[in-house]
Amino acid sequence: MMDKTPIQTARRRRRRTEQDRCSICGRKLQIQEHHVAGRNHDAQLTAPLCTPCHDQVTENLRCAGVDMKYTRDSAKRVRRALKATAVFLWMLAEALWRWAESLLESDGRED
Repeated sequence: MMDKTPIQTARRRRRRTEQDRCSICGRKLQIQEHHVAGRNHDAQLTAPLCTPCHDQVTENLRCAGVDMKYTRDSAKRVRRALKATAVFLWMLAEALWRWAESLLESDGRED
């Protein structure tokens, strides 16, 4: 899906990072920079996460069998980075779904 307002989206993301909020749950406490693709695979791609969400991402990576260790094989490294990113995005998608559902419940209307 193409972002129709990329500048506004970038501003929102920057504000969220500046506010030190968790990307998954929105908490402001105990924020850490999570290496989305893995520090050993792409050290610059990070997202702010609170400690509980960071722990959950780490556990999900373990359960998914994603190897976070460095390898000199670039194809393996890219594959590991993509899998790690997919785990993070899956968690983010679930969080967005929950937020959307909570808005429906608080509004009292159905989609």
